[in-house]
Amino acid sequence: MHYKNLDSQTATTIRRCNRAIVIGASMSGLLAARVLSERFSQVLVLERDELPNGPAMRKGTPQVGHAHALLSRGRQIMEELFPGFTKTLCARGGRLGDAGLNVQVLVGGRELARAATGEEGVVCSRLLIEDEVRSRVRALPNVQILTKVDVVEPILDTTRGCVNGVRIRVRDENVESVSAQTTAAGALAADLVVDCTGRGSRAPQWLAQWGYMPPEDERVTIGVGYATAYFERKHDQFPSINAVISQASPDMLCPAVMIAQEPEPGTITPRWVVTFGGFSGDHPEPTLEGLKQRSLRSGSHTITRVVHESTLLSPVTRYGFPHSQRRHYEKLAEFPDRFLVMGDAICSFNPIYGQGMTVAACEALALRDVIAKGVLEGMDRLSGPFFKAASKIIDNPWQIAVGADLAIPTVQGERPFMKRAINAYMRALFRAAEHDAHAAIAFRNVVHMLHPPASLFMPNTLARVAWQSFLHPQALRSSPVAT
Repeated sequence: MHYKNLDSQTATTIRRCNRAIVIGASMSGLLAARVLSERFSQVLVLERDELPNGPAMRKGTPQVGHAHALLSRGRQIMEELFPGFTKTLCARGGRLGDAGLNVQVLVGGRELARAATGEEGVVCSRLLIEDEVRSRVRALPNVQILTKVDVVEPILDTTRGCVNGVRIRVRDENVESVSAQTTAAGALAADLVVDCTGRGSRAPQWLAQWGYMPPEDERVTIGVGYATAYFERKHDQFPSINAVISQASPDMLCPAVMIAQEPEPGTITPRWVVTFGGFSGDHPEPTLEGLKQRSLRSGSHTITRVVHESTLLSPVTRYGFPHSQRRHYEKLAEFPDRFLVMGDAICSFNPIYGQGMTVAACEALALRDVIAKGVLEGMDRLSGPFFKAASKIIDNPWQIAVGADLAIPTVQGERPFMKRAINAYMRALFRAAEHDAHAAIAFRNVVHMLHPPASLFMPNTLARVAWQSFLHPQALRSSPVAT
């Protein structure tokens, strides 16, 4: 029995509740719950998995054990939403540093100049970040996270064109905690439903079932495969380096990332996490010997030394990412009221660029803004403003990720003149950034979502790129730089 078929008296009663439902306890789901808690008397987060108590892997997020980065803009937002967030991560083993001094960035094996930016960055595992966010959200008095709950579908009130609940299937362990809040039809009422279920979101299918057009689905096939392992990090081993990022280029096709990590729970040994990637079937072999061989192609002596000289602390794991995906909800002429889609359910990028958590954090602030306006003007018609705001947030990291991927010859996709011209300029910018700290910081600020990509074309930066291109006309070389 669907909620839309309930009698009008029951439907009216349910519509008057003051509850928001978030589908999925992903990072975007947790951040959505945090901002919704400011405006709703009750926020329910419905999660199909059992969630760990502590920084541990779970079934629904197989990618979290690989290298992850919280970009500067993401850290700023986390700090705003959860005061003391950075300090707590450091107290739990995270490592603080300057994003321009303590992070090595290499392109085509050539290191960009390092210089102080004044912007703090914290490095730690994705598991620790997510556990801290989850703990903070669980502590909110009006938020409840319900696990082992399957959301069958949101429930559409066809007469009003709005979603006013979800139909759920509760597993035996949680019957008591949920059943009191549901109708006999398994309907859980809500004034707003937010889908944060990631790339596998069924929102396009739900829209089609309800008679709405699904969003345009834009994809860039990259065929990336990753292999990751954790290594012992000795206290005197590269003490001034928090992370190394070796970006792929047309003449060096093997991206690699190494990030300092806190000790595994129950141990005292600091770690490095090292992730190697490869495009279009050229994937790293998921063995220690495979990682050693791959490190020789990474362009980084630092990563190579760690992989060859440090003690392996974990099995080598692998992860595949076939395509970057963007669903253009902002282009839809019609969309149900009181229903939103957020996070990877809108857009998921090549993970090597570390944009996902920060984009989710930016979308959370956009959600806060549209909800604040909705409280004053009525909760209907939030989707248009939110999806437009989310699209503007996504545009820049999508441009960065897709542009970098399409610079790789084996990646499929159209390369119009403007995209080729921008990639040519970026090669010149990287050459300049080897020698010019201003150009390097300008690039870092864009990567960390502090400035838009257009800032790379400001007159001062253009002049520096031109001058360095005159002084150093050689193309990017594949030989790695000593570190």
